[in-house]
Amino acid sequence: MRPLILLLLFLGTVSAALPPLLGPGLPPGTELRLFSQDLRILHGAWRVEGKRLIPLSAPVPPRLGQEVQLLLVLPGEKPRTFPGVADRGDVVLLQDKERVSLLRLLKEVYGLAPPERLWP
Repeated sequence: MRPLILLLLFLGTVSAALPPLLGPGLPPGTELRLFSQDLRILHGAWRVEGKRLIPLSAPVPPRLGQEVQLLLVLPGEKPRTFPGVADRGDVVLLQDKERVSLLRLLKEVYGLAPPERLWP
């Protein structure tokens, strides 16, 4: 009985792990830019330097619940966009039916040390 419980706990831990939605890694020089849904307003821009996320501009906070686009630019690659929703200094990325916190993803999957909030 005990091995079965341990196996179920292990499987629960594995299924709770976040997927690498942004790709296999975020090397130094990677830029993340947060735009309005229509790409007219830049809400914030950050660059990966080492394990830190460095702001490139002062943030323009989106409204709570506003749909946004995260533009991801890896060095030497074409930019990719990810739809999301602004949520109290964070972005909830929408991938298929999953909703994933950008800050949590950066910390837990990519090992970065982002700020507590992307905007005040």
